Amino acid sequence: MTIIRWLFLCCVISCIFPDINAYADIYRWRDAQGKWHFSDSPQNVPAQLREKAREDKTTSGNLNIISSGSQSSQAKSTQRRQDEKGLDENLISIPFTAKEGLADRVIIDVTFNNSITAPILVDTGSPGLVLSSDLASALGLIDPDGNNMLVLISGIGGSKVATRAIVDKLSLGTITEKFIPAHIIPQQATAYQGLIGMDILSQYSLTIDSAHRRLIAHKRPPAEDRPGGRSRSWWQKNFRELAYYIPFWQEQAELLDQNNSPYSRLTSSYERVKSFIRTQQEETQKLYDQLERYARSHSVPRHWRQ
Repeated sequence: MTIIRWLFLCCVISCIFPDINAYADIYRWRDAQGKWHFSDSPQNVPAQLREKAREDKTTSGNLNIISSGSQSSQAKSTQRRQDEKGLDENLISIPFTAKEGLADRVIIDVTFNNSITAPILVDTGSPGLVLSSDLASALGLIDPDGNNMLVLISGIGGSKVATRAIVDKLSLGTITEKFIPAHIIPQQATAYQGLIGMDILSQYSLTIDSAHRRLIAHKRPPAEDRPGGRSRSWWQKNFRELAYYIPFWQEQAELLDQNNSPYSRLTSSYERVKSFIRTQQEETQKLYDQLERYARSHSVPRHWRQ
């Protein structure tokens, strides 16, 4: 990255960024390994479970059939509560909006810091959490004086400047996650306020039930190789990103007062650039220290933090 690109950060941040009233029967069954499956066709249900289901259409061994179209309001409400909780505590069913205009989407409601709920696009191709600047401002993640860490992120649309922040807590359905690093960019769509990727959902096996607009998440059992519920690659990626910017901004600070550096040609903007670089040093170190404390509290191995 050239110094000119980083000087550009001092001036601007680039611009980047039917409710179903009646369903067909939903067939839900557990296989020999204990995994739940969903289908709207009885032909997809194992034959032995279909035979038992003929005797009792509500529940039958490891098969559960939901007849939403014929339920009373009270029965529907009861079923929705059961559906949200799942048939075991590790099974979570989350409703989603399936359309953004003519495009097929999976958009779910996510609650941030127990205060604000916003529509967020589920993007399995995205590694982490991306928030719109409007939502981030409402959550108090953007400093009005511009005291935030800036980074360069890359994607299909090219490179973009983003603000780096940490969300304390988010909830979707009965899933709750804490300490979630996020990138903040200008809003990209009106239908949703950000993207949620596999960093947050990596603890779950996911199934998208398009017919009934449900995101089915089955929580994996805790594992010693996932301290804090995060993989080694997650810890290393976040530490390496922050560790890269710490010496970078230190180098820019040292160049400020050198006679032959690019900064020596600055006149009226010198103090503004100097203040910007100092702020980036402080904000980057602050986020790194937060990540380090969180890692220590979860006994993350030292070599994962390098």
